[in-house]
Amino acid sequence: MKLEIKKTEYKHMSEVIQLLKGISPYFPQEDTYESIWKSFVGQANIHTRVIIYKGLVVGYGAIIVETKIRGNKLGHIEDIASHKDFRNQGIGATIVNTLFEIASAQGCYKVVLQCNPNQLGFYEKCLFKTGGYAMKKFAVKGNDII
Repeated sequence: MKLEIKKTEYKHMSEVIQLLKGISPYFPQEDTYESIWKSFVGQANIHTRVIIYKGLVVGYGAIIVETKIRGNKLGHIEDIASHKDFRNQGIGATIVNTLFEIASAQGCYKVVLQCNPNQLGFYEKCLFKTGGYAMKKFAVKGNDII
C-alpha cells in the first residue's frame, strides 16, 4: 500500500473533520471551515500531517510545540485519527512517529499525549510510557460542552 505523508492543507479540511468525528462528537459547521483554517494555520507552533492513500485522507495528527518558561520545548501530540477502513495497517503509528520526528527536529526534550485507557497498548507500541495522570475540564456554554 503506497501512502503519502503530507503537511495538512485547507483542501484536506473536510476529510480531516470527518476523521476527527471518530474521536470526538464535536465538529464545526462547514461554513466556518475557512475562518477556522486561517486562524489555525497562523499558529507557527502547530504542525499537522495527513496520510493520503489514492487521493483519500486516511490519517491525521497534530503536534503542538510549547516553549516552556525555562526555554526548553515540549511537544503535545493531539488528534490522532485514522479512517475506519484503514485501521490496524500502521497508519496511526506512522503519524505518531512522524510527529515525534518533527518534535525532535524542533528540539523538544519530551513529547506527551493524552489517551483513553483502551488506547494505551497502541501508544506503548509507539514506545510511549505511562507517566502520571491526565485531567481535563471542558468549557460549558449553556447546556452544551464546547
